[in-house]
Amino acid sequence: MLHWLVSEALAAFPPPKDGVLYLVVDSTLKGKRSKKNPLAKKGRLNEYAPFTFGLHIVIVIAQWGVYRIPLAFRLVKPKAHPDYQSENALVREMFAEVILPAWCKQVVVVADAAYPSRANLQAIHARGWFFVIAFPRTWKLANGQHLRDVVTHLPIHLYRQVRVSLVAPTARRRVFWTFAKPAQLAHVGDVTVVLSRRRRNDSPKHPKRLVTNLPQATAHLTVALYLRRWPVELCIKELKSVVGLGQHQVTKDAARVERSGAVAVMAYLLLLRLRAKQIKPGTSWSAFTLKQELAWEWGTTQLHRTIRQETRKEIRRHQAAEPPPLRLAA
Repeated sequence: MLHWLVSEALAAFPPPKDGVLYLVVDSTLKGKRSKKNPLAKKGRLNEYAPFTFGLHIVIVIAQWGVYRIPLAFRLVKPKAHPDYQSENALVREMFAEVILPAWCKQVVVVADAAYPSRANLQAIHARGWFFVIAFPRTWKLANGQHLRDVVTHLPIHLYRQVRVSLVAPTARRRVFWTFAKPAQLAHVGDVTVVLSRRRRNDSPKHPKRLVTNLPQATAHLTVALYLRRWPVELCIKELKSVVGLGQHQVTKDAARVERSGAVAVMAYLLLLRLRAKQIKPGTSWSAFTLKQELAWEWGTTQLHRTIRQETRKEIRRHQAAEPPPLRLAA
């Protein structure tokens, strides 16, 4: 059912002219209070962040234009669970099962610094896909140089200013200071390393280290493609707030917990399919508004149906109460 709804949602929107589909990967944590949930896990983002307890959800969405469609999701189980798989292993599993539309000519994977593992890069490369991924500073290039050393020893006058349009249709542009250089990665080959910072005088700790295997990639193109991560943040927010991802109260059965997440994703896909005509190309949209309009339309339809039924009943009641007409004897 989930795969069928994904296919229906992908077919409901006009394809891009260039045939490029962006697969955006990200994860979220849905907090839980009950300690009896079999898939809830405890953790924190870094050594300075507070500990949290909840469901760890990884999601892959299809993105092009103004559209964002969830394709697959996985729950990261606790390490003590017998079926535990790492987050990157689940991402590769979703890549193998992802449904690509018929119009797709090229796939570009966009992700943050949590996903550039060697196995992930090899899986992307084996499928003939491209990627734009933020890399951690500890990564080494093929020549043995760390990415952190590239940032630390780069003179500030080598950064160039670029103005990048946002994914949402607006006249605003974001300004970045960037530096691009060709390099090589083991198991991947030729890549382009782009250093991006919001301000020219930021410290060496702030720049994003973006790596892409797109041929002849420029700093402007790489930064613009990495900004396509923003739709996945909007999608996660809508999944949590509009259709209640992770809010269902289920039993201790782990399979039911996973199915409850699938129900929320299917509800989101159904909403997109039913309101596809209201999502215009080149205009921003929100699932909150789509849900409100759908509820108002269905409520109005039900109200009109109830009024018609009550009107028919009243007419029949009056007809039954009228005396029969008098007949004169011949």
